[in-house]
Amino acid sequence: MKRVLILILAMTTLAGARDKKSKAQPGPYVFTSKASAQTIKALIVQANLNLGYALDSDKQLQFRFSMPSQMPAVSAIFEASNACPGMTTKKVWSYTLAEADGITRVTIEPFWEFPDDYCHTQTEPLIWGQREEIAAFQAMLDKAPVSTAKVTSPPPAVAPNPASPGHQQ
Repeated sequence: MKRVLILILAMTTLAGARDKKSKAQPGPYVFTSKASAQTIKALIVQANLNLGYALDSDKQLQFRFSMPSQMPAVSAIFEASNACPGMTTKKVWSYTLAEADGITRVTIEPFWEFPDDYCHTQTEPLIWGQREEIAAFQAMLDKAPVSTAKVTSPPPAVAPNPASPGHQQ
């Protein structure tokens, strides 16, 4: 009996210490870049395709990728993917870009998409807890090429001079 009590006390203490660590927070995660939204979008699309994700939705500045994946064991108790033919659990990354004043704001919302007991699609936030992945994403944005081309207006049209040699009357 003492051993069980000591074991429970030790596990509780370890769990308490683990919980005191700074926990990663669920999204949305927001990043910024000096590159244009189109440049950033191209980088994000290429990176996700290289990782094996499929582009599910692609609007001008809103797009999402998904990949069939296994939820963590703690969260998996809520999914019923075996009971729902044609429905799989997916890891989903949703992106929204907004460009203003030379800065592109990138909002990322990662989540799990899975079937519930009634074969309806449910979602649960996916916590992006890998600090090195977050830092690598920001580094990718920081290294994105920034367009320095200025938009210039075309020169005003000049009316032909009737006295010029190429002008016929």
